[in-house]
Amino acid sequence: MKKILVPTDFSENAANALRYAAFLANQFGSQITLLHTYKVYNTTGSFVSVESFIKEDASRDMLVVMKDIEGLLEHGATIESKIVKGSAVDTICEVAEKQDFDLIIMGTQGASGLAEIFIGSTTNGVLKNTGVPVLAIPADFAFRPIKNVVLAVDEEEDFDPELLQPLVQIVRSQNAMLRVYHKDVHNDGPNTAVDALLEGLERSYHYELDTDNINLSITKFVEEIHADMLCMIRRRRSFLESVFHESVTTKAVFNSPIPLLILQE
Repeated sequence: MKKILVPTDFSENAANALRYAAFLANQFGSQITLLHTYKVYNTTGSFVSVESFIKEDASRDMLVVMKDIEGLLEHGATIESKIVKGSAVDTICEVAEKQDFDLIIMGTQGASGLAEIFIGSTTNGVLKNTGVPVLAIPADFAFRPIKNVVLAVDEEEDFDPELLQPLVQIVRSQNAMLRVYHKDVHNDGPNTAVDALLEGLERSYHYELDTDNINLSITKFVEEIHADMLCMIRRRRSFLESVFHESVTTKAVFNSPIPLLILQE
C-alpha cells in the first residue's frame, strides 16, 4: 500500500481522515497525496480574479494542513499536495485511477456539517465511480489501534484473490483478528474460497442465519466485538445490494460507527 489519496475540503472531518491516513502510511511507508478540488462560478464578471483568490486561499490552508501532518509521519511515510480545479467526484476518481493509487481515505462529513449532503455528493459519488478501494472515516471517530476487523460476506460470494489484498495487508500489518461476518441462510459453513484467501490470518466466523435487516445486524455485531474496522465488497448483485435494493455500502457510510473499508470489484 504505497500510494494513499486523501481528498480534503479543509474541514475538521477531512483533517480527522488525514490523521487516520497518516497512521496507515506509517505502517507501510506510504506516500500520501492530499488533494483539494475547487470550482469557480462566474456570476460577477470577474472570473479570473475570483479563481486566483480561491487558489491562493486554498494554498494557504494546504500549507497549514501539511505542516500539521508532517510531524506525524515516520518510517519513510511522506506527503505531497495537489490543488485542482474541477468537480470533486470526477477529479478524485480520475486522479486515483490514472495515478494508480492503492487506497482513497475520506471523511464522511463535509465543511457544511450536513453529513447526508456531503456523502451524497462526494463520498458516495466516489464509491460509485471508482475501482480504487475507499476507506470512509466517520465524523468524530478517534483513531485507535486496529485489533479487530470485520469482513462481511455471504455464502454465494466469490472473490478475485487481488480484491482482498488491501484488507489482508491492513490486518497483517496490525496483527489484528479478522472476524468474518457470514450471512449463510443454508448453514453451509465457511465459504471455502474466502477461507483459502485468508489463510495465514488469525480469523473467526460469525454466522447470521436469518435476519430482517442485514445492515442493523452487522452494526450490532461490530459493536458487540468492539471492532475497529468494517470491510465490505461493493459489486453488482451482491447479497448486500439485493437486501437493500441499492448498495448497502452506501448506507453503511451513514451508519457505521467505525471506519468502513469498501473494496471495489
